[in-house]
Amino acid sequence: MNQPFEWRAAPKADFAVIGDPVKHSLSPKMHSAAYAALSLDLSYVAIHVSTGEVELALNHLGALGYQGVNVTVPHKEEVLNWARSPDEFALKARAANTIRMADRSAINTDAPGFLDTIEGRAPTGSRVLMIGAGGSARALAIALVLKGYSVQIHNRTRERAVELARVTGASVIESLDPADCDLIVNTTSASLSGADLPVNWDNAKPGAIAYDLAYAPQKTPFMLTAEAHGLKAMDGRELLVAQGARSFEWWLGRTAPRDAMLVALL
Repeated sequence: MNQPFEWRAAPKADFAVIGDPVKHSLSPKMHSAAYAALSLDLSYVAIHVSTGEVELALNHLGALGYQGVNVTVPHKEEVLNWARSPDEFALKARAANTIRMADRSAINTDAPGFLDTIEGRAPTGSRVLMIGAGGSARALAIALVLKGYSVQIHNRTRERAVELARVTGASVIESLDPADCDLIVNTTSASLSGADLPVNWDNAKPGAIAYDLAYAPQKTPFMLTAEAHGLKAMDGRELLVAQGARSFEWWLGRTAPRDAMLVALL
């Protein structure tokens, strides 16, 4: 993994990912592979930014000449306070993961990237259990409902699930019961700390997909437990490539080398 820089000690570079934590991020490796594949003289680094310091950090990075920044948890909502020109979807989702420094514009590539990764795996109209109610969950729930999926949301704090369901058109489920679901999505950060989730896997459909947005050198506890119950498990690396490619293309106006990006992660 790349050792992240603290934002006050950030080096001069072209692009970055900010988050807390951010040490686990594979974005620098992936984007660096894309630049190498296209012989682009560009650099990409990981930068640690604490909650409440996003605006200060972005102003500092802008002064250093950064062209664009990806945003990961937990800053996808906070970054909208800095952005001057967020697009309509980012505003509705209240989450942006990609910003362009020059005009302080912001977009969300998580949602379209996520839809890219489930195409052919979970057909439109499938039932989805969404675990978590943060910025990523909001963006994905909006995109899934708009596409015709039936989304159920479970969150440890029920009030947040209720609010998310209200604004997205999803419903709330009181327990982690994936019965009749074709797709179970973990949007929480539990896997980053090695924690599992108390999903009632015994009720899951054999062959359903357990999708952990997190990723690690080994399969996450969420994925291992799902596989032990006969489900198909996937982590967030395909999503990272899909959303990263969309960020790359928005920043640079050219087609991203997705194959090279995926190879770098695998």
